[in-house]
Amino acid sequence: MKLLYAPDTADHPNWGCRFMGDWYRQALVNLDGVRMRRIGSRWFFHDDPKVPAPLSWPDMIAIAQAVRDGRDQGLADVLPLLAGCDLVFMNGENFIRPGTMKGRRLLMLAYLAKVVFGKPVVMANLTLDLSEPALAEMAAQVLPLLDEVQIREAVSVEQYRTHVPQARCVEFADVGWTARPAPLAAWAAMARRDGHFNAWPDRCAAFDAGRPYVTVSASSVFVGAGQHGGPAEAFVALCRRLEQDVAQVVLVAPCEVDASIMRKVQAATGFPLLGLNLPVVQGIDVLGNARVHVGGRWHPGIFAATGGTPLVAMGANTHKMATLMQQLHPDEPVFDALGLASQVDAIVARARAQVEAGPALRAQVLQQAAAMRARVEGNLGFVARRLAAAGDAQAALSSRPT
Repeated sequence: MKLLYAPDTADHPNWGCRFMGDWYRQALVNLDGVRMRRIGSRWFFHDDPKVPAPLSWPDMIAIAQAVRDGRDQGLADVLPLLAGCDLVFMNGENFIRPGTMKGRRLLMLAYLAKVVFGKPVVMANLTLDLSEPALAEMAAQVLPLLDEVQIREAVSVEQYRTHVPQARCVEFADVGWTARPAPLAAWAAMARRDGHFNAWPDRCAAFDAGRPYVTVSASSVFVGAGQHGGPAEAFVALCRRLEQDVAQVVLVAPCEVDASIMRKVQAATGFPLLGLNLPVVQGIDVLGNARVHVGGRWHPGIFAATGGTPLVAMGANTHKMATLMQQLHPDEPVFDALGLASQVDAIVARARAQVEAGPALRAQVLQQAAAMRARVEGNLGFVARRLAAAGDAQAALSSRPT
């Protein structure tokens, strides 16, 4: 089977993107019979005026008609890949949300693959924010055409079914739940070495991982807020209070937005910083062994939970963090990241309470993480069934008498 995998998000520095991209690529090529081609994630959000990003459903129809008529519409790099594959497997991630080019291109590529080229299409690992009417219309027109739509959390399922009441979709957990942090004893001594967690251009001071520590990240809500200091001053205040009242602090920069903030916090405090380009498995080890994680990032919250680390959550650019807290700590608040300066006391109090809850809470988090990990199982089932059917057809053909 010639499989087109798009977008392969491993080309993006975001820790969650790298983890997902690698996970899907490896899991797919491990299926016997898959020959893979890929389109990287940057094609979907690169600001190239020659590559269309439909603003409305009529735009989508016009682009498809132009492709049928032999006008490539700036898609000359991808149309041969669609024409030459047997199946398109798409990692939807958090692309389909208001104000983004990448969600529109994701839907466009799925539509062209299905309607113009007649290919089976799987849209996996999807979060949906359909609050923008034009985007909601495109999603409602395109997604029901696909062979399988996999959504990773209940709020997005509800939004989809609100717009498409008879929608067919299946719910699989995010593949981030398959992360497995290394035990603290396996790496704590190395953390005391200066430079062990350096990842250019960031430098990370040595820290004693054998002592309790708190990890802190920022939030996707701060996209575009890094100018003129942004929220860094509030994070400095928060981190100093956490260090004073809870435990030593390790800063985490799992995305470019967080890196721009946390580098300022590091400069002001001297706290260790796990930088943007750190190997993701090292970041997972540190997150999964923290006493508590504070932040507004979906994948770092998941990675932390896979080691039993509880979460004090801030809001994000969609409903993701509220959903994650419903999965992990349904009675806990989600703090408004944009109002961080006024919520330092409350966040520190919740972090201290999570730490004081001790092993019993960690055991609950581990149990929930295991349950979520089990819900990843089967997410490649459509591809596996297609491979099996192709094998059966080939075997039947070979067994015919000549």
